[in-house]
Amino acid sequence: MGLSIHYSGSFNPAASLLEMIDEVTDIAETFNWTYRVFETKFPQLPFNNDYDGKIYGIGFTPPECETVFLCFLSNGKSSCPSRLQFWGKESVSRNE
Repeated sequence: MGLSIHYSGSFNPAASLLEMIDEVTDIAETFNWTYRVFETKFPQLPFNNDYDGKIYGIGFTPPECETVFLCFLSNGKSSCPSRLQFWGKESVSRNE
């Protein structure tokens, strides 16, 4: 049996996405973890409610673990690429 951690949140518009990505990249390289960088700059600050179809942030995979995604949508909400695969296939519209 494994441990699962579920999280959600929003990116602070006053913070730097590129600095976060650089810091996580340094940690991943230090421990020789696989990582993937997505988009590094949000299209617009402050955020608006439009989703532009891109992912912003980084995902990394420690040994014997699932990938941890520190990723966000163009509106600043946290998300992960695998979650978005199913988003467009919903039959019910949701307002969150």
